[in-house]
Amino acid sequence: MMMIPEFTRARAQLLLKQPFFGTLCLRLTPIETEEIPTAGTDGKRLLYNPKFFLDMTDQQRIGLLAHEVMHVVFLHMARLNERDHYLWNVAGDYVINLVVRDAGLQLPPTDLLDDKYANMTTDEVYRKLQEDPDSQPQGGGADGKESFGNCVQQSSAVNKNPGEFEADMRVAIKQAAEAAKAAGKLPGSLEALLGDLVEPKVNWKERLARFLRNNNKSDYSWQKPNRRFIGQGLYLPSMYAPSIEEIGVITDTSGSRTDEELNQDLGEISAMLIDANVDNVHFMQADTEVTAEETFTRESLPLKVTMQGRGGTRFGPAIAEMADKHPNISCLIYLTDLEASDFGTEPHFPVVWVSNYSTEAPYGEIIKTN
Repeated sequence: MMMIPEFTRARAQLLLKQPFFGTLCLRLTPIETEEIPTAGTDGKRLLYNPKFFLDMTDQQRIGLLAHEVMHVVFLHMARLNERDHYLWNVAGDYVINLVVRDAGLQLPPTDLLDDKYANMTTDEVYRKLQEDPDSQPQGGGADGKESFGNCVQQSSAVNKNPGEFEADMRVAIKQAAEAAKAAGKLPGSLEALLGDLVEPKVNWKERLARFLRNNNKSDYSWQKPNRRFIGQGLYLPSMYAPSIEEIGVITDTSGSRTDEELNQDLGEISAMLIDANVDNVHFMQADTEVTAEETFTRESLPLKVTMQGRGGTRFGPAIAEMADKHPNISCLIYLTDLEASDFGTEPHFPVVWVSNYSTEAPYGEIIKTN
């Protein structure tokens, strides 16, 4: 389908001005349609009403495209699930419009721009709107002023395999961010935001090396002589830390944790495989019980996982099942908010609780991520 010249020009200008947004915009197939009043995306396509698009200024068109890209970056269409579609869009727009504005781009006229939602996730804004109906915008935004860039329903590709879509997007986001940063065109506010989305918050190479040292897993090897003594004619073995054969990871998928936190968990696991040289990650999802399990290796990257659960929280059953099925793991890492009272019996392997909320647990080490 032919695109109107104004769309092509706006996309090219976005690529030059803000390559992060522009690179990701090129991944979306543009669809000109009069079936929607403004614009929207389903994660694969970027749909726009030509009359609405032409009524904007050049700079507003650029801002609109960046807005659509951020719906995909935040995976709004893949995380809609059973939420109210309209309210989810409103919450997403409140978050996205602040991001686009702070990146120095101009937005079309909108009522969904409010600094009181700064530094909040879409999930948090959505909950606030649910709790306070009076704060919800009135009307359906038919004039385009209220909400001009909705994420539409999932495409068949996204709906069929949301885990694969999310994994592919994480890779694309990281590549686009790195390219923009190398060009010196990644705004500081956006860099911080994207770091939270795709970068691990824990130095797993250092953390897991500590477990090896504490458990005497380091050894001496003649394969790599100690270079400090070669000059003296002495060939002595050097210390080396082998790869970690297997660890256990449990993700808390209870209802108290947000989708952003669960997405971050996958970034942590990827870092364990890549940065910390872990051979096998025995992964379980659990709320009050284990809801899914699989083993990841480096060949599993990018990780493709659909999170299951969203009930209450009990740590004991999942830890006991990990100990029963994988007794030889070097350690267990539990990614959670620590909002539970049932910690079960302390297992025979070391336990690390990774939490951005509570710092209290009856046993194990706690890593606080914020």
